[in-house]
Amino acid sequence: MTKPQFISPLTQAHFSIEKDDNKKHKKTVVKRDPNHARNEAKRARLEAESIEEQRLTNLLFGGSNVAGDNVTSAAWYDEDDDGEMLTRGGDTEDYGDDEEELGGNHGVLFQIDRKGADVEGINGNEDGDVGGEEDEDVNENDEDSSQKGGQTSAWVDEDDENLTISLQKMDRVRKLRSSLAEDLVTGSAYEEKLRERYQTTMSATSRTDWAKLPQSSDDDESYDSEFEENNYTATKLLSSTASLLSNTRLQPNILNIVRCPDANVGHYNNSTLNAVNFHPGSDEDEPLLLTAGLDKTLRFFKINGSEAGEKIHGVHFPHLPIHCASFLGNTGNVVVSGRRSFFYIYDAVAGKMDKIPRIQGRKEKSLEKFTTSPEGNLIAFIGNDGYIVLVEAKSKMWVADLKMNGSARAVSFSPDGQFIFASGSDGEVYRWDIRTKRCVDRFKNEDGTISSFLSVSNKFTAVGAESGVVNIYNNSIGQSFQNRSPLKSIMNMHTSVDYMKFNPNGDILAMSSRREKDSLKLVHMPTQTVFSNWPTSKTPLSYVWSLDFSPGSKFMAIGNDKGRCLLYKLSHYHG
Repeated sequence: MTKPQFISPLTQAHFSIEKDDNKKHKKTVVKRDPNHARNEAKRARLEAESIEEQRLTNLLFGGSNVAGDNVTSAAWYDEDDDGEMLTRGGDTEDYGDDEEELGGNHGVLFQIDRKGADVEGINGNEDGDVGGEEDEDVNENDEDSSQKGGQTSAWVDEDDENLTISLQKMDRVRKLRSSLAEDLVTGSAYEEKLRERYQTTMSATSRTDWAKLPQSSDDDESYDSEFEENNYTATKLLSSTASLLSNTRLQPNILNIVRCPDANVGHYNNSTLNAVNFHPGSDEDEPLLLTAGLDKTLRFFKINGSEAGEKIHGVHFPHLPIHCASFLGNTGNVVVSGRRSFFYIYDAVAGKMDKIPRIQGRKEKSLEKFTTSPEGNLIAFIGNDGYIVLVEAKSKMWVADLKMNGSARAVSFSPDGQFIFASGSDGEVYRWDIRTKRCVDRFKNEDGTISSFLSVSNKFTAVGAESGVVNIYNNSIGQSFQNRSPLKSIMNMHTSVDYMKFNPNGDILAMSSRREKDSLKLVHMPTQTVFSNWPTSKTPLSYVWSLDFSPGSKFMAIGNDKGRCLLYKLSHYHG
């Protein structure tokens, strides 16, 4: 009697199984082999291994669990598949219903289901009993949860109810108490307190309401009515930007800021970067930036934020180490000055250079500090003996002198260009009307020391002193400065305040000092608080000499003593 042969799908090795035909064998005289016992043990071990391998094969690929059956039968079969089978060679053929001609499913490893399982059978209705009592319980629980209007948890730990947590033993969980006497809570109550704490703290820095799912419609509504409702919702959403602008205010404490490649990568200054300035009329997404320093070179860069700034061109001034440079309003002209009695006005569009050898009627030997009006029609130089010298940008001629007590140290125009502010060694702040050239307001800075810098926005006036104190005053139009106290005194600076700048909308005040390394702070003006998360001890600021905000406040440029122009992106203004 021949032994049935089969091939193991795992090893592709041939095995045979001997069937016991329960016949009596004739007695024969067999010569004893001295290694007979060892060979028998080896044969038994191999046979056991083959049977175990066959069992594992049946578990993986299906088939009979009894050795000797048709072990090559299909692992799974569906009568509705019209005989579509996957053969061992990988070819698919349609055998139809003539299984007898093929001798069964010989040589078939799999059959592919092209129709999917019967939904009714899976649910345990008519054709199958898959659902059972457990599924009915689950459905009942789902119905209960849906009736309550909430969503079921993906996973629930039953042991949470048996836990008991003390809210007074550990300092980090004391904040979760509803009252001072509250101590022991269950695991589920502890989880709920953690969730409430997270939602409360996150709402102060970022919005999470966008993640809430919309309310589900009633089950009795038809498809058409649901489609019309969704259509109406989409139309209502897209017809107005009110929902998008509902939370446009800058949040305090945490500032979302990202460092970009340096604006002047590949073209670093060979000395201190004394001036950085964005063109106020350039594109908000790709603004135009100028840099200048003691290496006597003025450079222009196009900023995009994702890559290094693209250098447009540069201008070298052989006899002028540049201390100050600024655009003249929305025009393409740039004012460049230093510790010289002359200054330049460079037309970046036409490439024309105008040198003004001296201001008529003045004897200043240094014009290193100046500021320009927002419209670009006036230039205010800090002169000698407490004078503020006004020069008309178009004619390059002297216009007027504004006199203050003591020496002038700081000067700034109001955003509307109607007033000019100045302060200096006497610690008093002056405000002049540009049209009448008369001082309309004057008050004493409460710090009591020499004022070192001024910056003005639509709502506030910031006065920095050599002591490091920055006082914030209200700047309401038509309101007198006399006998006024500061709204807030910021004392985060340890040395003299050498530079301050409001961003275009007045939400952020940047202040820095050249006398201490990494000395830069950003103030949230609606709350008059300093941002706590930036800069950090690892922020590579070095000694900050200049800074500026781009139009729309999307970028902030910082010039340091190493000739680098650090560029940062303010994510809040990028939307």
